[in-house]
Amino acid sequence: MMDTWIIYVIAPIAVALVSWILGKNSRRIDETSKIVTLLQDEIGRLTVKVEKLETKLETKEDALERKSIIIQEAFRCRISSMKCPVLLKQAEYNHDAPLVESTTATTQPQA
Repeated sequence: MMDTWIIYVIAPIAVALVSWILGKNSRRIDETSKIVTLLQDEIGRLTVKVEKLETKLETKEDALERKSIIIQEAFRCRISSMKCPVLLKQAEYNHDAPLVESTTATTQPQA
């Protein structure tokens, strides 16, 4: 009689309770997995942005370094600013630079 009670009453309740607990955990795992996926996607987007910003920063640092070298060389120049070869070459470069940048910008694929 006791075996029947356990088999027909307690066992189904125990199975239902275990299933409910596992189902609840399963939903939590699914929700956590979705959140992890969203965070991974956001990390990926942020990584791309950081890489682009690093590239821009390196480009600007290179330009500043070149300008610093030009200023140092121009300072060493013994003749007037109007005839200084360094400054003349820089003026020539500055005049041609917008043309070079616009051609480069049109040939490079957009990200």
